[in-house]
Amino acid sequence: MNMKTKLLHLALISCLTIAACEGPQGPDGAAGPIGATGPTGATGSTGPTGPAGTGANGSTGATGATGATGEKGDPGTNGTNGNDGAKGDKGDPGTANVIYSGWFTPSTSDWQKLSEINYTYSISEGRITQEIVDRGVVLAYSRQNANSASYLLPLTMTTPSSISNYNVGMSMDKVIFNFLELLEPSGKPANNLQFRYVIIPGGVQARANLDYTNFDDVARAFGIPE
Repeated sequence: MNMKTKLLHLALISCLTIAACEGPQGPDGAAGPIGATGPTGATGSTGPTGPAGTGANGSTGATGATGATGEKGDPGTNGTNGNDGAKGDKGDPGTANVIYSGWFTPSTSDWQKLSEINYTYSISEGRITQEIVDRGVVLAYSRQNANSASYLLPLTMTTPSSISNYNVGMSMDKVIFNFLELLEPSGKPANNLQFRYVIIPGGVQARANLDYTNFDDVARAFGIPE
């Protein structure tokens, strides 16, 4: 064994001897200084949405103040006029059913004697119906001539020796004039008086403000010619 080999063996033995004879571990040394902060890692992916909350709804908030009125808009255009309606039937004139006569003068022989002081004169009028008798009105007027005033019957005429009354009525198809002397025992109807009648059926509207004693007003109101 050469010298070099011997030295290697001795070194190996020395190492083993030192290892076998190692003492207990000493205490930890003081902590070294903190190293520099490393770079920020990448952001992780978004986690799943959590469950909805179950808290109570909040109370309704107070109503806000009314806003200012907006400006008035421009007027709209006028609509087109509608079509005219159909023309209605022509109505009957308001005086169409009024019956009237012209002026006439009964002679003394036309009056029928009922007694010494009572006479009657009848004139045929075929337009008088029972309904007119029941619901209508007959007016009669008397005058002496065309230039004198006319008076509504009943009419009482007086003289120093007589008081004569003229009246009028109607029945089916007739207008009846009546004379009655109230003073003279043998008085007779005058033979120079003119008469005229106007019959207003019940369905003709009355004229509330009409003076029926004035024949001219009645004639104008009901369209009666002179």
